[in-house]
Amino acid sequence: MIQEKITAIPPFETGAALLARLSYLTRPKQHLTVNEWAIRNMAHYDSQALPFLAEIMDALSDPETSEVGDMGPAQGGKSMIGEAWIGWSIDHDPADFLVCQPDKQLMQDFVVRRIQPLIQSTPALKAQMLSASNADNIFLKQFRGMLLTSIWPVGSQFRARPVPRGWLDDYDQFDDDIEGQGNAIKLLDGRQTTFEGRDTKLVSSSPAKESGGIEVFIAEGTDERLQPVCPSCGERIELNIKRDLKFDQGSLDEAEASAHVICPAHGCILEPLAKRQLLDSMIDLPQRGFVAHNKNASRRRRTFRRDGLLAFTSWPKLAREWREAQIAWEARQDENPLRTFFNVKGGQNYRSQLSGEKPVKASDLRSRREKGWVMGTVPRGPKVLNITIDVQQDRFELACLGTAAGRETWYIDRFAIHVLDDGLTGVQPFIHKEHWKVLLPLFDRKFPLAATGADGKPIGFAPVLSVTIDTGGSGRKGDQATEGAKYFYQAAVALGIHPSRITLVKGGSSVTAKIMPAGQFADQRTRGGAKRRSARLWIPNVHKIKNIIDARLRRAKPGPGYVHFPEDFSDEHFDELTSEEMVDGKWKQIRARNETLDLLVYGEAALLKPPFAQSQNHMRWIPRGYSITWPKLGSEPTAEKEEINALAAPVAEEVKARTAKPTRRPRKPRRKKGWMTSHKGNF
Repeated sequence: MIQEKITAIPPFETGAALLARLSYLTRPKQHLTVNEWAIRNMAHYDSQALPFLAEIMDALSDPETSEVGDMGPAQGGKSMIGEAWIGWSIDHDPADFLVCQPDKQLMQDFVVRRIQPLIQSTPALKAQMLSASNADNIFLKQFRGMLLTSIWPVGSQFRARPVPRGWLDDYDQFDDDIEGQGNAIKLLDGRQTTFEGRDTKLVSSSPAKESGGIEVFIAEGTDERLQPVCPSCGERIELNIKRDLKFDQGSLDEAEASAHVICPAHGCILEPLAKRQLLDSMIDLPQRGFVAHNKNASRRRRTFRRDGLLAFTSWPKLAREWREAQIAWEARQDENPLRTFFNVKGGQNYRSQLSGEKPVKASDLRSRREKGWVMGTVPRGPKVLNITIDVQQDRFELACLGTAAGRETWYIDRFAIHVLDDGLTGVQPFIHKEHWKVLLPLFDRKFPLAATGADGKPIGFAPVLSVTIDTGGSGRKGDQATEGAKYFYQAAVALGIHPSRITLVKGGSSVTAKIMPAGQFADQRTRGGAKRRSARLWIPNVHKIKNIIDARLRRAKPGPGYVHFPEDFSDEHFDELTSEEMVDGKWKQIRARNETLDLLVYGEAALLKPPFAQSQNHMRWIPRGYSITWPKLGSEPTAEKEEINALAAPVAEEVKARTAKPTRRPRKPRRKKGWMTSHKGNF
């Protein structure tokens, strides 16, 4: 007989037992600040590395504060602050969150490199993500009680997205006016309207604009600055990298080895190891070492300004990079490395060395005319010649520029082409593309050296390396100039001119762009993609180049960067050289004509592109056959020498024929495996 097993039914759970088991769900969370949450949950966050970051983090969780600004050097913890705030919002105090990066590509990269690893490495955040298949998209992530939206600064991205919290990162790379709707801060304000009293925004950036941008936002808030304790004298000090970092003005290695900081209170010499003591001194200070500069501002907008001396980069490395930027300025009058150093490493806006100076006067330049040298001839000094062209409605304006080591420049010639080769037909570049052919002989033009022999003839000639043409202009004229320049390019290449000898440029309007971005192919294939054999269009940052030119025109003595003018350089051309002034970081035209200045700008642009000088100051890059050579001293031909040579020539030929050794048939070179038979000439 099979005995049936009797299953005992457990008693029903009482209300008291149910409440005891689930009571943790109703238990209020322990209130944590953003910094406290980061210490508990973010494994990659070290609260002691830069102790003052905790103050900025905690401002984001302060109910009295609705706006937080953070300006400092790159790699100084700004992204860490934003990450901690996102994590705190997801896990501790859920509310819809919007993150904005300067463009779509950077936003996508930020999500992949920062936000996704943050979520995956933090169990508390992974647990909050919804289980739906579409909850983890790259630009929209769904968590319990909130959405995390990632956008870039275009008008459509801000529409129909009400959020109480928003983070504008790398703010100085945003446009000041987004599609005519205002700046990104105003657009974010519009998204937070219905959350007044519960809204919070973070605006962070390294400075990159001389006027406006993050610096204005910081100045209008509490503008808090770090004041650590000097380990030598015990005084609270506010460090400034431009004033306090010192090093030897020699080589890069010497600058790095001698780096130290001078205490602004009592002149104490602080060696690099003192940096850790400065940082540790702020741990127990009120507000972690921050002191409000704008004491009348309320805590509603707390803003923080940080100096590069108290960031992750060591003082020796800062000294090395600063010295490298100084050398670039001394050699090329290029302020861009200095601007990059102070903006990115120093955490402060760079003020142009030229912005506080009065504009260069034409009268000062006229006094620099060099007697004994006339236009159209090449004096001793330049090593290579380049021709630049500015396109006008009824003419081509041209200049020939000579260059030597250190970018020392000679204005060899300045002229215009008004008619075609027939001497009658007026040039109309915007109407007739075929009129551009009048420029083709420029590649074969040779300029005489500014010295003659006894017969009054030049002792030599200098070839032209390249021709640079501006294809700029606005509206229809700009399109017509580009089409004409492309026609000229194709005609020149068809005649055998190497493409590297032709430079098509169009001035870029962005002040923050690279000084010479990579060239773009002008034509596209039918199925997409660039035509590799088409003309390349180069878009240099003309504002940065004009900064360089302005500095060179101010140099008083010949040498690197100095600009030389012949004795017959006209007053009109000097007026054109000084026809622009810098206003708010941009160059503005103040006179009707500026072609002579633009031609000088195009000359620098041509040298900045490969395969020419680029950032090099020497002249070893000049292709074979295009370097200017002068006869050796004492070898200039004279009438007497020519007569003797003429009489001796037949005798010399006869002697040479008698004594010549029989010539062997040259061997055919053996071809090695993998040997490339093709070549590209001198380029």
